[in-house]
Amino acid sequence: MTPIPLSQWADRNGIPRRTAYNWAKSGKLNVPIHRTLTGRLVVLDDTDDEPKGTHPFTSAYAEALGLPVGTHTKDMHHSPVLEAWGTDLYNAVADDLRPVVLQLAIAAACSRAKRDTWWRLTDWLGRVELADWFTATGFPQIAALFADRPAITDKDSYLDWWPCGVGSFEFWRDFDDQVTAAVNAAELGAPDDNGAAAALAENSLTEEIPIAGRRSSLREVVDKLAGRDMPGLPAPKIPDRSDLWSLRAMYAEPMWALARPYTRRTADMICGLVGWDPQSPAPPAGHPLHEIGYPACLHASETALVPHVHDAHIREIEAFRRIALGKPFDKLAA
Repeated sequence: MTPIPLSQWADRNGIPRRTAYNWAKSGKLNVPIHRTLTGRLVVLDDTDDEPKGTHPFTSAYAEALGLPVGTHTKDMHHSPVLEAWGTDLYNAVADDLRPVVLQLAIAAACSRAKRDTWWRLTDWLGRVELADWFTATGFPQIAALFADRPAITDKDSYLDWWPCGVGSFEFWRDFDDQVTAAVNAAELGAPDDNGAAAALAENSLTEEIPIAGRRSSLREVVDKLAGRDMPGLPAPKIPDRSDLWSLRAMYAEPMWALARPYTRRTADMICGLVGWDPQSPAPPAGHPLHEIGYPACLHASETALVPHVHDAHIREIEAFRRIALGKPFDKLAA
């Protein structure tokens, strides 16, 4: 649907503008209306229907660019990277945050060249957000490993500084050792015992949280863009799905460490509920300990991480805004 300002619609139909606004406010207007991202009221004209199934972020981006859906991608300020990222982010966040994500379309439509967005997204994923993730999850000593890492700005710096790439082999190995040591020092590492409760708790640690560094949907989006020509930029060949799959592992240890106390407490409770010694070997498949224990422990794992996922989404929203507007990231943890 083609939007026209409510004032223009009122003039066309011989209705005083104030009357039209009062009708819209009271719900008495007999035509579909929409409040734009900037708060302006517009009437939706049925003569030019928006393509069915258009994603809300795509609609918001087209609106911010002032073009109909389907033609907005030809605008010189359109960025396929930002549109794909914004769409994926909208799908990932909680419902209450979705209006906030739609507001990012205004930043995405700003009048500046967007040739740097691909590599700035890569830099944020592989450097900035890793530092923030380890700081937010209680491991500042690991976050500090990223403080002096150079920014990724192009293909050459990507090959040199992608944290789990060939050029960073020594860094990755040192990072891995220090993460393990930090988690163990916090007494949040994998338990030494092999009892039923320990096995249930460990097997129930969640693998899927919708933060950027671990989202399968974002990996798919980036993989499609990796071989696609973009305005003013040759098709980047990296990073693709496999590069982001390797990155996924770097976010894992804090995720599991934070969830372990909750899954273990739940596993001990389930053992008592079904009458199974938590220190004895696990029962065979099909036993109630597995049937009711795994879903309960998985829920405990996911619930424990909800505040951290929310915080990560807030950081991602801010990162999108900064990248879209060409602003620098905040200083990394030192």
